[in-house]
Amino acid sequence: MLTHRSVEIGIHLAESKCAHWSLFGPGEAPGCATFSTVGAGLGWMLALVVVCGLAAAIIAWLLGQRRRLHAKLEDPREQASRALAFHAYHDTLTGLPNRAYLMRELEKALAAPNVALAVMFIDLDGFKSINDTLGHEAGDTFLRAVASSLRSSVRERDTVSRFGGDEFVVIVQAYGGMENLVRVCRKVLDLVSKPVNVSGQFVAVSPSIGVAVAPQDGMVAETLLRNADAAMYAVKETGKADFRFYEEGMLEQARERLALTVELREALQAGELTVEYQPKRNLRDGTLAGVEALARWPHPNRGDVPPSVFVEIAERSGLIHALGEYVLRAVLNQLQAWDAAGTVVDYVAINLSMHELSRPAFVDTLHRAVRSYGVDPTRIRFELTESTAMRQPEETMRQLVKLRSHGFDLLIDDFGAGYWNLSHLRELPVGTIKIDQSFVRGSSSNLADREITEAIVGLAKKLNMRTIAEGVETEAQAEWLRDLGCDIGQGYFFARPMSADAFVRYLDPTMAYAS
Repeated sequence: MLTHRSVEIGIHLAESKCAHWSLFGPGEAPGCATFSTVGAGLGWMLALVVVCGLAAAIIAWLLGQRRRLHAKLEDPREQASRALAFHAYHDTLTGLPNRAYLMRELEKALAAPNVALAVMFIDLDGFKSINDTLGHEAGDTFLRAVASSLRSSVRERDTVSRFGGDEFVVIVQAYGGMENLVRVCRKVLDLVSKPVNVSGQFVAVSPSIGVAVAPQDGMVAETLLRNADAAMYAVKETGKADFRFYEEGMLEQARERLALTVELREALQAGELTVEYQPKRNLRDGTLAGVEALARWPHPNRGDVPPSVFVEIAERSGLIHALGEYVLRAVLNQLQAWDAAGTVVDYVAINLSMHELSRPAFVDTLHRAVRSYGVDPTRIRFELTESTAMRQPEETMRQLVKLRSHGFDLLIDDFGAGYWNLSHLRELPVGTIKIDQSFVRGSSSNLADREITEAIVGLAKKLNMRTIAEGVETEAQAEWLRDLGCDIGQGYFFARPMSADAFVRYLDPTMAYAS
């Protein structure tokens, strides 16, 4: 097939050869001395004329081809055809190959002999919050920056593809052993994790990378991608911002997560989740301080699904917003019912995931909902839970300050564990610390847990903050915490979580409490 480049090469070659066929004596053109005609007969002259004529004809033909190809390239229809061909296999935003191109290249690579390649499935955790807070244009700028980082992190022969949304796939050809592949994964992780300046603000995401290797993890393109995707979700479960290689059983776990996600969505729509209430007691005099609302999922087939399971499913799938609204409305309805019945409950504490703060209108929507029920915002307290580090600390802080300005009280849950640290006490607009239950439960047998609890209570006093101890299971623990100066206790020693009706019976000393 003739191309513009091949014609140009042909013309150059023909011209250079013609120039080398000298009519002068040896020494004038050292490279073509054997073609000299000095002293030659008529035969040589005729031969030279024929050769020059042929060369001229070839040059004329090639020049004609160049003119036709040039006209074809400038034809709008031809340009449109090339553009369509490009967009059929490339992402318009980043310019990277798309899913169709990737599948074609992967199938071609797997068909080659002695296959040794790796598929990296990359998901950008936290990208949605960039779109929600800074806008889609900023999100597009960020994705282009990620695409550039990915291209620079691998070799030219490797394929970098935008698979869709905030997902990218990289095919690493002939990776040169597992040690080298690990280095490549770390390089990709480091580059994609770097903050990017978007609209004058530095933002970053936590990439989760799953890796499947051929031939060990499959020799079919769909199988390799599915296994790499399963490994990527395994990373999400263990904290994100990391990479993992596919292992047997990951695919089954991914299918189970997908099934639970669908079932949770259906349960929220059908109103099948319930809310239980666990009392909190003032340690000084034993009076009721308030209650904590706890979501429960009594599954018709699976039994009771633990909150640690379905909350994580909700956070990962985006259902956390629907779950939060579900619990809030259940609490507001219950407060109205308690008020109408004369049951005194000063406040209800609700767990608030940092994922819920990713919506810019979250605080305003929440405030309107509370006001529409006629409930004073000071009766709703939010326990801030954090399973991962804050991705957008400035936006999170803005939302929390706004919550506090509307009258909602905030407290740090599970302090001393997870991602909460001392800097949060200085930065967050909170007035209460909730000591993680692991320290309280371990205080009777572990000196370190006991000293950590004492240190947290002492620190809170210096900062003029109140403390709540959860996981109180014995009278000895309650007395020890009271003597430390801890303000409120919560745990099985006082009461287990219970239904709203059981809570009313719990408060009435004349009625037997039954959960």
